[in-house]
Amino acid sequence: MPNYPESAVGNLADLEEGQVALSRFIVQRDTGLHVNLSRLDSASDLIDFVNRVFATDLYFRALDYPRLMSLCYDETTSRGRPDGEEFFLAADITAFRPERQALYKALRIEGGEAAYLFEPLYRASDPEQTLSGGAEMGHAAPVPGRQQSSETRIELDIDEFIAAAWTRGVCFGIDLAAVDEGMQLDKPEWRVVARSRPYVPGKDAEIIEQTPGLRRNNAPRRLLGDRVDLRQFETRYPQVAGGVRLVKKTPRTPGVDGCAISGQPLPAPLPKDLDLESLAGPGTRVSREADGEYLVVSSSGFLDIDRETNQFSVVDKIVSHEGVSVRTTGDLWLTGEVYEQHGEIQEKRIVQCRSITAYADVFGRIVSTGGTVCLKRNLVGGSASNEDGDIIIQGTASGATLVAHRGSIDVKRADNCVIIGRRVVVGQARNCDIVADEVSLDISEACAMAGKTIRVRMARARRELDSVLLVLVPDLSSYEVQITALHKKRAALEKSIAGHRARIDALRGENDVAKYLLLAGKLRNHELTLSPEQQVGWRRLAALVAPAVRTLVQIGEVVNELTAESNALSEQVKAVIDAREASCSGVMCAVEKVEGETRVSAVMVRLADTPLSALPGKDLKVRLRRTDAATKLLFAGAGGQFEWSYRTPSK
Repeated sequence: MPNYPESAVGNLADLEEGQVALSRFIVQRDTGLHVNLSRLDSASDLIDFVNRVFATDLYFRALDYPRLMSLCYDETTSRGRPDGEEFFLAADITAFRPERQALYKALRIEGGEAAYLFEPLYRASDPEQTLSGGAEMGHAAPVPGRQQSSETRIELDIDEFIAAAWTRGVCFGIDLAAVDEGMQLDKPEWRVVARSRPYVPGKDAEIIEQTPGLRRNNAPRRLLGDRVDLRQFETRYPQVAGGVRLVKKTPRTPGVDGCAISGQPLPAPLPKDLDLESLAGPGTRVSREADGEYLVVSSSGFLDIDRETNQFSVVDKIVSHEGVSVRTTGDLWLTGEVYEQHGEIQEKRIVQCRSITAYADVFGRIVSTGGTVCLKRNLVGGSASNEDGDIIIQGTASGATLVAHRGSIDVKRADNCVIIGRRVVVGQARNCDIVADEVSLDISEACAMAGKTIRVRMARARRELDSVLLVLVPDLSSYEVQITALHKKRAALEKSIAGHRARIDALRGENDVAKYLLLAGKLRNHELTLSPEQQVGWRRLAALVAPAVRTLVQIGEVVNELTAESNALSEQVKAVIDAREASCSGVMCAVEKVEGETRVSAVMVRLADTPLSALPGKDLKVRLRRTDAATKLLFAGAGGQFEWSYRTPSK
């Protein structure tokens, strides 16, 4: 071990050569040198002080190297601590003698590491023997003519090594354990003695999905009891409700800077950030809340994620170009407003949505919940239904079923179809069964139809099958029952009113009552003035007829109530009659031209009968063409024209 010289710490006022003045943040105590953090403005000040010490051929004895590294290069080390808080740095600062400096060789620095060649050093133990380069040079040279004496190993010092390495550019990351092991080696060996500290990369900002089912899932839909529906996909078109959190932004996390062995910082790259606003498409918004930043659904609809921009959009319309099949989509049960299909809807496939527009042929089943069904091409062998809206087919419906109980059905051409609606308009219909309140056909070939209002421009037969037009005449029996009951009730009221009025007339005919009523009328009209004697007689008369007068008032009130009730019944009768007339209004049939066997009949649809629109397809076909006692033939022929209007039966 080296013999430690005296302390090299001096006063600035009388600083001698080979001494160093302490910086304001270095405090000398009996236990050694301490760093006062409250006085240390920055780590660079401490590094400058260390550089000054080593440049003066001095070194720190018993240096707390890990503490030094922490104070110089760790940003997490506290600054501005309260006065008095100190950290031990070293026992002292002493001279680094030249003969000792010569013991430490240069380091090999490459690839962020520093290596040192450790080898044992010796000196002669004979103090009279002269060594080439001095006794501390570490390589003995024998003197001629003398017997070589024994050699003593030279001990290296870790504090000196740190100082030597620092002046050679290794200011960070010395592995004290590796240096200590190297100093104990008995043969030359390279050892890595210092390593740079690589930076710790930060974490980019991310988005975390908050709601399941945001993406398409083509797995079969799971049912209860571990069963699956192979006709439907789990999630084909994701649907979300307003206010739902779609994703949450996780802010980026900064990295931790590293440090080269030279002491230069190795900055960690700045993690990537993302702007949640850039992901907010139509129907979404950014919500900044206490627990984070979210992308939230503004209004319910279908979720779409752009594959190129990753933008989230929620729209009320789905546009599909891939068609509907077992392979592509399975059956679709959609709760949105609009669905546009540009591909075919294949056989047996079901598509349910509010409004549906199909630009290709439809072979499957379309179900609307109240919007509009519009088929730009053909409906073949499938069906279309609408709970509370219209159906429009711009092409041909063939072998199909169309149902819109509360809406209208407009078809350019229909072949072998069942069509049921509130209003049905067909350009050319062939062998179709049609039921509606209002039926309008341009050309009818072998069709059977029923409705309150039927208009056909041309009626034809086809293959010995005639055209059948069935005018639905309303059943007025319920109206008649209501009118009869109301008349009966009103007659009873009128009879009661007459009895009460007869009693009023009888009371008014009594002498005292008649005299009282006459005098009372004249007194009210100021036609009569009573003397004091007459007033006495008047009061006597009033007391006498008071019970009769009270009875007259009570009976009058009853009559008024009964009269009001009778008038209300009269209004009800009128309302029922108007309703009866309205039910008969528009009941008619007109065929501009008959070119083949055509039959027009009228039939009364009784309330107890099953509505034609509720009959199964086969039963409906039979019923429309059936002739029986309830069916009244209006026209039968193969030519000419026909027009007929229903008139309410006179009573």
